[in-house]
Amino acid sequence: MSSGQMRPTATPVVYRAMWNDDRPGLHELTARTFRAWARTLHPQLGGGETGATAEPPASGESVPNDQPNGFGGEIAADESKVNLRRETAAHGGASETLLELDQQGPTDSSVVVLRVLTNRTDGWVWVDVEIPHEPAAAVSISKVQDLVCTLLDDAERGGGRPRIAAERMGTRPIAVEPTRQSVVPLANALRGADRVMPCVVMAHDYLDGPGPTMDRARTTARQLAGLARVYVLPAQTINPFQVAMGPELDVQPGEARLYLPGEHEPHRHRTLDAEFVRSDPDETGRWFGRLLQSTLVDREPPELYRRSRQLLGDRRERHEPSPDTDAAERAEALEAEVEAVWAALYQAREERTAARVERDEQSEQLYDVLEELEMAQQRVEQLHQLLEESRDQTVRVLMATGTAASPDADPSHTKYPQVTSIRQALSLARINLRKVEIPPEAENRIADLDRAIESRSWARSVFDGLLALEVYAHKGADFGDFRDWCARSKHERAWFANAKKLAMNESEEVMRRPELRQHRLLPVSVGVDPSGRTVMQSHLKLANGSMAPRLYFHDDTRGATGKVHVGYIGPHLPTKRFKS
Repeated sequence: MSSGQMRPTATPVVYRAMWNDDRPGLHELTARTFRAWARTLHPQLGGGETGATAEPPASGESVPNDQPNGFGGEIAADESKVNLRRETAAHGGASETLLELDQQGPTDSSVVVLRVLTNRTDGWVWVDVEIPHEPAAAVSISKVQDLVCTLLDDAERGGGRPRIAAERMGTRPIAVEPTRQSVVPLANALRGADRVMPCVVMAHDYLDGPGPTMDRARTTARQLAGLARVYVLPAQTINPFQVAMGPELDVQPGEARLYLPGEHEPHRHRTLDAEFVRSDPDETGRWFGRLLQSTLVDREPPELYRRSRQLLGDRRERHEPSPDTDAAERAEALEAEVEAVWAALYQAREERTAARVERDEQSEQLYDVLEELEMAQQRVEQLHQLLEESRDQTVRVLMATGTAASPDADPSHTKYPQVTSIRQALSLARINLRKVEIPPEAENRIADLDRAIESRSWARSVFDGLLALEVYAHKGADFGDFRDWCARSKHERAWFANAKKLAMNESEEVMRRPELRQHRLLPVSVGVDPSGRTVMQSHLKLANGSMAPRLYFHDDTRGATGKVHVGYIGPHLPTKRFKS
């Protein structure tokens, strides 16, 4: 590939980070860092280079792999191939270096591409991860994040002032001091429409203290290096920040919030609750990284790239006149073909931009519909609360006249707080529900559910299901079983009685095959079975989808304990069709 055709590609990009870097000798400095990083992944690459120069070649020159300032080579080991390659081109004051680590394995493959672009006044570093084949074959993004962190740290130490637009980048979180001079500018930047870089704000966690809060912020900052800037609010800064941001855009203690660039409705700036943030130091960065991925890989190249493409793409090699007219004609045809390819590339970029605008408009419409649904749900809850208050007032009036009956022990009349995680739903149930027993072993898989993006919705379904079982234990004596109570009682807390949401028995095949049946042998009170385990078939179908969470229970309301015993809450248990 000639330097005038430096990698126009339609290969899917799964990761992109880019920034300005003002260091002199940027091409060789980044090449050295990339080479060292590649060797940490593949020690078999060894020396690899055949020499190095501190500057790109002279204007109009191109250096392939076998030239003095190239490096690379293909290494094969254990049915895997690793190719480390470098190309550099310069013309008209613009220089471009392409460094590429191509990793082809029996089960995965990926290409890590580092571009360095400079002219007389500007310098850019640009890192992409491309997947030539299947998305599942992506290189570990954490390894590429190590490379980005090293490049940014080197730029900071070397005076490169890494930034995008006027916004500085870094690998360390910024602690916001509890002063107006620190809080107000940050709040204005987060609320403004001119910001180009995503920002993450993590608030002090009173439960864990400042040490763990800073440790999580440091981990998140390195995971999002080159993608977003991370700020930390110490305990004294939380209240001033909340006042400056307002109730719709603030963060609560222990929470982390991602503020997207541009103008967005408040709910688009996603928040992770404190329990989720403290569950795993790596989770915050992973979550926000996934949310940012589709936006960042569509980021337009810098203007310097377009200008350098024009200069380097239009460059013509000067050859001595040749009597071979056919060869000259072929060369002209190839040059015309290259120009056509670049014209098609720019046209495709314009079409992609138009498609992105259309996608964003559709997303806005979808978010508007979701907002309307959420407002309708809030209205339903308000009406339900008014109904409960009216019922309580009626009871008080009857009691005042001496005709009221004793209050019903039905737990459904209690107003419960909104749960935000399945772990929180179980804690609330254990405190308030007397007829539902949940052993600790039943929640061994809930962490898998709480990490999912649907976790809040699932948490509400879990608590609604447990509350239905509790009310059934109080009120179900006159009905055949839980399904019958749900179908005929018309109680406001009844669970769905249809087959899509409730199963009282497993299939014959599941119960016949020992390897499937054993997964239904679940923990139970010794008052039900002295062994502490029993086969549970009845289960609530909380949702469908990839994890299809289920809640298994045993009905002993007419037995020795008079309770419902929950044995499992988690992803779908194995069946012939579903592999857990």
